[in-house]
Amino acid sequence: MAADVAALRADMKAGGRPLYEVTDGNVGRIMDMRWLKTDAARFRLVGVVNRIDRRDFGGLSNEAGCGEVRFIYRLAYSFKKNGKVLASRLPFNFSAVYRAATDADGGCTGVAGRWMPQLDESVDAGWLTGGPLDKASLSFKQLELNAQVVRFPSGQETEFGGQAAYLMRIFGIDGTAVTEEPLENTPDPTRLSEDDALKARLADYVRANAAAIDLGVYEIPEEFLAKKVISWSTFGSARLANHPFTPLFKPEDFAGLDYSKLALARTPEALVERLDNGACQGCHQAGSTAGFHFIGLDDSTTSPLNRIQVGISPHLHAEIPRREAWLAATIQGREPNRFRPLSFAPAAAWTDDGTIDYASAEMAIPCLMPEDAVRFGRTWQCEGGTVCTPIATASGVRTKLAQCLLPKNSTAMFSGHPCLTGSIHSNQSQPFNDRYMITGQFAAFSPGISRTDYTCRPPKIGVPAGFAYRGCDEKDRAFTGFKAGKPMPREVCGLVGGKKFDICVATNNFDQCLGGAVNRGNRPACSAEHFCREDYMCQALPPDTPGAAKLKGIGFCSPTYFLFQMRIDNHATPWATAARASVGAGFGAVADE
Repeated sequence: MAADVAALRADMKAGGRPLYEVTDGNVGRIMDMRWLKTDAARFRLVGVVNRIDRRDFGGLSNEAGCGEVRFIYRLAYSFKKNGKVLASRLPFNFSAVYRAATDADGGCTGVAGRWMPQLDESVDAGWLTGGPLDKASLSFKQLELNAQVVRFPSGQETEFGGQAAYLMRIFGIDGTAVTEEPLENTPDPTRLSEDDALKARLADYVRANAAAIDLGVYEIPEEFLAKKVISWSTFGSARLANHPFTPLFKPEDFAGLDYSKLALARTPEALVERLDNGACQGCHQAGSTAGFHFIGLDDSTTSPLNRIQVGISPHLHAEIPRREAWLAATIQGREPNRFRPLSFAPAAAWTDDGTIDYASAEMAIPCLMPEDAVRFGRTWQCEGGTVCTPIATASGVRTKLAQCLLPKNSTAMFSGHPCLTGSIHSNQSQPFNDRYMITGQFAAFSPGISRTDYTCRPPKIGVPAGFAYRGCDEKDRAFTGFKAGKPMPREVCGLVGGKKFDICVATNNFDQCLGGAVNRGNRPACSAEHFCREDYMCQALPPDTPGAAKLKGIGFCSPTYFLFQMRIDNHATPWATAARASVGAGFGAVADE
């Protein structure tokens, strides 16, 4: 990892983007590798994931066993400084992947059944370790890494609203030997673009396996795969760097296939998008939360002002019904529905006969523009008074991923709705030098002088695509619209930053810094059923907030890097640090600076 971080640092310096471990101000930040050496940090187990459905990757044979079990660990620290305990998590995940052994008869009915508790059983650590996590039934496969290693603040990326880079790796471990393993279905664009024969063989593989790719159950041979990739945000779903197949192949490369027999891809463009979405960076930047699908929840050591409300991504939320249906079919001895949707698809009802009934796509759900949707066979429509609206398009990307949003000049506006559109000039060899240009405003035109007025806050304060904003009044502060049994209102009086927060960041006093975020402002309401839009996440309201009891299970959408735990930089450290640069002030600078 140290070599990867050093190489990335050198590449960015050569591209005019120097990076620093500990800093404030408008400069790039890079992960301080001392976090992986200090006794103050550890990897905390935040989730256990049943992936029995991964048995599909092996032709339903004993070769794949009964799928996988994944243990998700997230980097966290806790130490005392000036008499106070300072603690937080960091945007750094390891996933320890284990193969699950089959039943004695080679099937998986018994294995699947162990994941279903009986009526008199309590689901706790003892139940897990004595049942589905019994060590005798698991064998180590690999260790997967997804870690934020670089971040550019919004003061430097005034139109993007910030950028971040995530390192993705897979390691094999056998005793003391560690090996670099290929990333599943993720091509090595550099090698392929330099070797015409190799790229031709990959195209042949795609043509010969189009049906499996369409299904979402395929394994590209190792000779074509990368062993390291970097995924990029902001607007990760639109970025060319997260569409690795698109620069490699033209639509005409796959024009001769019979698309009438495919369920999802009806055109060559759709087939390439399916491949892009199946690559590691494609999946982790479309339907994800800040580049992750599993973040987990906070423990009691985390400041109430640094806690998240929802610990999974929109993609994982939508995936759970599919995996539950797969599990149920296996227990009952039926053939499961093997189709995998695109990672940005909404939740759906699943049947064994292959039909899929997507749930209504309402506010902030990703969507395909009509001219792109016709290229796909299984799609969904924006509902609930929303229309499919692209807020970021990128040069070189053929399929435009948009979001279900309110129409222009809608009277149903709410705080947090995007208000700006733009285009990205893609730099294929240096994605960190991609440039976003604001092209127009489509919402929040009011001057902000009445309760129904919304102003458009700019990305330079850390709010990608702009942010419709209205301050809180007394009714908002009392959470008047939140009542049990009633639909959740679209906005909630949450937390915003301010100059006090910014100054304490510069003093490196983590606890006082978070305690200084005392200002209030309206934000989109969110929950485990209602997710935030891309580049935002559901933050928990501090439990001692007056009236917070009305908001059980409800949080507010914040720009991702408002939360300290989603930033690799500017944390208090257990080691001595250099002097800080000056910090910017003004409304919302806390959202990034």
